[in-house]
Amino acid sequence: MNNINSKELFRTAQRLFIEDKKHECIDVFSKAIDAGEKTQIAYLSRGVAFIKTEQTDDAIKDFSMVVSMNNNNMRAHFYRGIAYLSKADFHNAIRDFDKTIELKPDHGAAFFARGSAYAQSGDTSEAARNFKTALIYSETEAQGFADTFGIFRTQFERTLALMTDESKMPVLELTEDEIDKLKSWLEE
Repeated sequence: MNNINSKELFRTAQRLFIEDKKHECIDVFSKAIDAGEKTQIAYLSRGVAFIKTEQTDDAIKDFSMVVSMNNNNMRAHFYRGIAYLSKADFHNAIRDFDKTIELKPDHGAAFFARGSAYAQSGDTSEAARNFKTALIYSETEAQGFADTFGIFRTQFERTLALMTDESKMPVLELTEDEIDKLKSWLEE
């Protein structure tokens, strides 16, 4: 009976998530997990909802739980990296993006996010290298970029502001066309 209840709660939480009812879905995901729905997807989904509501530490805990269940869960590493990035913990963010890319070498959004972490930490050559690689994968992963930028717009806008401020980042080796392409993703 408890297992059926946890599955029903999980489905309700997913529906609330899709309806963009962030706080409500967190409450119901938590109830589902407490009722026995201790699955990777439950923790991952609640973690994304935590990020959307700027509850970064709770998001990191949920993504870490998924990683402890399955160290090869690429999405858990990616989203945890985004959470670390939002806390300006660039070392841990880069580590998680490295693992994401190890698991999925054509994950363009991970290259862009890792480039953002490098840019914000001051390593402009690594930032440029990652942004250029992200551009290579952009055509095949356009929807993934759009989804990612929608969730994490603030971090990426901060990075783009750094990229276009020559006094702060004079050695970033991206062309105007490359910067314009990255900006266009944010506007989609």
